[in-house]
Amino acid sequence: MTQPTDHAIERALIEVMRHKPFEKITVDDIAQNAGIDRSTFYRYFHNKYEALSASMPILITPEMFAELDRMRPSSRLDSIIWWVADNRKLMRNLLVENQQFSSYQELVRVVTKILGDFNNAVTAANSEQLPPIVALIREAPNPKRMVHFAAAMLVSVLTDYIGNDVEIQAEDVITDLHYLFDRLGLDDASGHFGNMSPDAYLGRATAND
Repeated sequence: MTQPTDHAIERALIEVMRHKPFEKITVDDIAQNAGIDRSTFYRYFHNKYEALSASMPILITPEMFAELDRMRPSSRLDSIIWWVADNRKLMRNLLVENQQFSSYQELVRVVTKILGDFNNAVTAANSEQLPPIVALIREAPNPKRMVHFAAAMLVSVLTDYIGNDVEIQAEDVITDLHYLFDRLGLDDASGHFGNMSPDAYLGRATAND
């Protein structure tokens, strides 16, 4: 069974980005990789930016990491970092070389969700002793904005690694993040929730997934 044309275009764009910066990619590049002509591309997308936006669920969202929701927070980020390391050329073309489309924000959204899920797990467990990061979030003037700020800080570590992966090794990034998570109490607290079901850990029902 052939895949729908819009999905073929989205996947073709991702493949082209593995060897060419997004800003240098043309509609002709995408169409050629997808095995279609320009007019077919424009029946589905107005431009390459719209195609990239549609490609994000394929590229970055949590579906890529099927087991993430069962992991400790730092282990989740380990998985993301190693995936970035294995796909650093693609990620550099997407995040570092891309000056107009903010795919960076999509990665921030994924990490924001990870931190938000952790905060929900603490709430669901009615823990009396809050991990430092949760206390920081709850005492903030705007907790939701604080979660986003913390996520952006973590993602900036990733983008710095992507842009300097010759000088910075994936192991070094993981070491730094483990230190940060240990000081913020993320892993200690998540270990406390280790016997909870994944749904309870996430603080949501499976039906909402």
